[in-house]
Amino acid sequence: MNKIKLIILLFGIISIVARAQSIGMNFPYFAGKNYDFIIFQGDRQKTVYKGIIPKDGKFTLSIPKEYAPYNGMSRWLITGTAEGGGLDMYIPGKDFSVSCTEAQPNEENIIYTNNTGNTELRKLHAEQMGILSRYGAMKQSIKVFTPSDNNYPIFQQEYQKQITAYNNLHQGLKAKPDYINRFLKIVNITKGISNQLNENEQDDAQNTYQYITNELDWPTLYTSGHWSTVINTWLSIHTQLIKKPEQFVEDFRKISNKITSPVIYTNLAKTMAHYLSQQGQDEYIGAIAPIIKESGKVSQYDGELTVYTKATVGSKAPDLIIPQQETSNKKQSDKNQILKIADKTYQQTLLFFYQSTDCKTCDQQLQELSSNYQMLTAKGVRVITISADKEKALYTSKSKTFPWKDAYCDYKGEKGENFKNYSVTGAPTLILIDSAGNILSRGTSISF
Repeated sequence: MNKIKLIILLFGIISIVARAQSIGMNFPYFAGKNYDFIIFQGDRQKTVYKGIIPKDGKFTLSIPKEYAPYNGMSRWLITGTAEGGGLDMYIPGKDFSVSCTEAQPNEENIIYTNNTGNTELRKLHAEQMGILSRYGAMKQSIKVFTPSDNNYPIFQQEYQKQITAYNNLHQGLKAKPDYINRFLKIVNITKGISNQLNENEQDDAQNTYQYITNELDWPTLYTSGHWSTVINTWLSIHTQLIKKPEQFVEDFRKISNKITSPVIYTNLAKTMAHYLSQQGQDEYIGAIAPIIKESGKVSQYDGELTVYTKATVGSKAPDLIIPQQETSNKKQSDKNQILKIADKTYQQTLLFFYQSTDCKTCDQQLQELSSNYQMLTAKGVRVITISADKEKALYTSKSKTFPWKDAYCDYKGEKGENFKNYSVTGAPTLILIDSAGNILSRGTSISF
């Protein structure tokens, strides 16, 4: 008998753990409207539930058991109507309920039960904005008035008072590192608000960079809805302000060591690959590729993650697949030929991936390449261009002006084999290769 009771008890525990997380909703004035319920997973907004609000306005939002217990931000959206609307809300990793019996929901009449996080976030945000507003007013007053003005000492005193208040607020956030406090700091990054009041934007950028590198909680960012913005901010500070690849590697290693979840880590690697490729910062991609591969946290290198395994600096360059002209007596397998990249007759090979439309940088680089072609050949450099054009006339019009003979296009755009094999996701991309076929460098431009 005791054994049976024990089995029943264990079954009950397992059922509780495995069941979906739920949010009770009561919005009677929205009866009959369609809605989507969204949670955040890194760079993705995942719609986990769709439904129609019943006549009494009472319904349940469910988070599937594979995401439960979910601790993060969510979005409930009214869909299929001209007025739209919805609600952004924090989910505290447990069941709770939300109610609004008014026709016009606002911060005052939306009631949360068993969830204080949304109210706390609203209060913290209001407190911070109040301090920043007063600080801005006093800062402007100090600039406008001179020290001889009777009110100047009052302005200066109030100015210092707001600096102290702001520092105290953020010290309090740091001392209580719950989700809400961490989330407010993440939102601040997206709005360009520093955790300290500084006189110039460079100091703000430095503080933001330091926070993301050393203090940011990555699981919180993963469910915040601000994943891509924060990562792109950090990358932009590194590539546009700091401009030290060795420092970038050191900082990335710190972040890499802190993230234990393979899912979060893989999303981080993918997001960084995306933005660094967009910015043409292939040098930075190659610099962190060994760290990512050595981490063992990425199980499959596909899509944008291929940049870490294919054609990285120091690796062997893939041979090029060159499309042949179609003729009636050629089989499908005979339409391509291989162009060997390793070639001892040249000192180096310069691969240039470009597109003819909507790429002014490509045009500028091609013009510079043409102007300096004789100098390059004198130095033993072979030039090969690979086009992302999809129209033959467009490609032919551009390529016939090139002084080099090795110009190719398969009319598949960036989905072509050579673009894939070299992990090229944006044009222009220039890759320099030595005579043994080793990749020396990658980038978006070449200096002559």
